[in-house]
Amino acid sequence: MKQALLILDVQNDYFSDQARMPVAKNQIEPTLNCINNLIKRAEKSNVHIIYIRNEFERTHVLSNLLRKFTALKGSKGAELDERLLRVEGVYFSKNKADAFNNPSLVTYLKNNDINQLIVTGAFIEGCVTATVKGALARNFAVTVVRDAVAGATDQRKEVALTKLATQDILILTSQQVFESENDKGEI
Repeated sequence: MKQALLILDVQNDYFSDQARMPVAKNQIEPTLNCINNLIKRAEKSNVHIIYIRNEFERTHVLSNLLRKFTALKGSKGAELDERLLRVEGVYFSKNKADAFNNPSLVTYLKNNDINQLIVTGAFIEGCVTATVKGALARNFAVTVVRDAVAGATDQRKEVALTKLATQDILILTSQQVFESENDKGEI
C-alpha cells in the first residue's frame, strides 16, 4: 500500500501572528511540530509528501470577503508558513475546501499508485474534513493525525474529529502513526 502525507493549508493567513483567519493560537506550535516530525519520518520512509494550499483569485470579491481576504493568490498570506519544514515533495493549489477539486492531485495520486493518505493541516472543521470526504469518495484509505490538525477553536477541532471518527477512517496521534508500521519503511 503506497502512502502520501498530505499537508493542507499551513499558510501565513492561518498560522502566523498576522493571520487574517487564524487557527486557535494554542494549537499552532504543537500542530506545526507534529507536522514537521511527520515530514521528517515520511521523507526517511520514502513516503510521498504533498503540500496543498489555498490560493484564491482576487476577482472573487464576495467569497473573499467571507474568507476575510485570506490566501489571495500571490499574497504573503497565501505562502506556506516559514516554520513548516519543506523537503522534496510536490505542491498543489486549491480554491475550494476539498483538495480533490484540483484534478492534478487526483492524477498525481493515481500515477504514483498511492492509495493511502495521511492527512494533516488546517482547518479540521473545514478543508481537512472536506478533503477527507473527497478522498473517501475516491476510495482512498485515510488516516487523520489528531495532533497534526488545527481548528479555529479547541471545541471545533474536537467536534470535527468526533464526526470524522464515525466514518471509515483512522484517527491516530503522530506517535501512533509511526508505531503502527514499526518504522518499517511506511508511516
